[in-house]
Amino acid sequence: MTIILKKINIFNLLISIISIYLSLLFIEVFFILTNLDKKNIRTEIDKVFQEKKKNKVFDDRSIIEFYLDLKKKNENIKLSTTAIGLNTHLDPTFVLDNGIKVYPLSGISNSNTVLCNENGYFATYTSDNYGFNNTADWKSNYDFLILGDSKVEGFCVNEKDNIAGNLKKLLKRDDVLNLGRGGNGPLKNYAILKEYIDLINVKNIIYFHTSGNDIQDLYLELKHSILIKYIKDKNFKQNLPKLQLFIDKQLEKKTSDIVSRYKKFENDNVNDNKKNSLIKLIKLHRTIRFKNKVSRTITNKKEERIEVDTFSTDNIFDDFIKNEFKSIISLIYDIASQRNINFYFVYVPSYYSDPKTIDKKEKIIVSSNQYYDDILNVIDSLDITLIDLKKILLEETNDPLSLLPFRLSGHFNEKGNELIANILLKEISSR
Repeated sequence: MTIILKKINIFNLLISIISIYLSLLFIEVFFILTNLDKKNIRTEIDKVFQEKKKNKVFDDRSIIEFYLDLKKKNENIKLSTTAIGLNTHLDPTFVLDNGIKVYPLSGISNSNTVLCNENGYFATYTSDNYGFNNTADWKSNYDFLILGDSKVEGFCVNEKDNIAGNLKKLLKRDDVLNLGRGGNGPLKNYAILKEYIDLINVKNIIYFHTSGNDIQDLYLELKHSILIKYIKDKNFKQNLPKLQLFIDKQLEKKTSDIVSRYKKFENDNVNDNKKNSLIKLIKLHRTIRFKNKVSRTITNKKEERIEVDTFSTDNIFDDFIKNEFKSIISLIYDIASQRNINFYFVYVPSYYSDPKTIDKKEKIIVSSNQYYDDILNVIDSLDITLIDLKKILLEETNDPLSLLPFRLSGHFNEKGNELIANILLKEISSR
């Protein structure tokens, strides 16, 4: 009798396990068919983007595919280290022979460089002698030095069409030095200024604050063991200008490794695509990933950690802006003041189009705008000259979506950069 009961219990347990698995398998198939597990504001925008670009000439290759094809014609072509993430989620650090760890703040120098594609073509530029997006090697004197993230570096337009390029056209001279780098937050911008400012004389520094991610970037930068040294020790420098040869070699090695991994991934996909899909189905890959995503979201909410790649709506940075952010901006401003350089703080809004309104009357959304007043209060308290693009852009155009790729999202397009350059010179000349 006991043996029979045990068999019944085991049978019931097996039935329960099979039932649970089949239920989860149903959820897995549901996710595959609907993509519901992947839906968010970005995927909705991407869906609209895919429809819009059907009627446009658009290079659909990935940045590495484009790079590999171009390399067949030009062996010296390089990949942008910011576009492939070496300034953000991938570690760019390396160790010198003496054991000192180095965190590079620029790219590969004197190279034809592939940047990115948002407007249908891959933007390229020739880097300067320190690895920044400038058409010529550095000279001694400049009218303007501009600092910021990818919007300043020039994602995703050619050099002549980015903010610096447009400023040069308006000035009719090459007197603008672009030190923008994709992925930069305030601490990296401060570090760049400390490392390179003594190499030049400059009349004006224009600092661009991107509302969409700069505060989140600073939150992460302050956790970095090398970057934090710039704050703890005002005399700290890595002497990066003297290390450019080493920086070039290490970044070339790291980009080469990324390309190799990409090639292997592509080959594995070609050979095992069907097999992998079946294995993923059996292993409930998307269901488990969705469960982990929900779990991370709950954990991050509790710990008030920041997911940089999403639009934050929680006002958790109020004190952070009043303290850490203010401290960094004050240090940057001090560098300019000590050298009698005019300093301008530019508030850059982050726009995107609400994908639900694409087929109706388009609606524009300004992301991460909840800290607007906090940021401006900090700048006012430091008595820094403000150029508020959130306000001025909407005064200068009745169609702000026309400043974005395909009227959707991303970095400012050629028209947007041209308008911003005109606004900057107009604002600066009037003060």
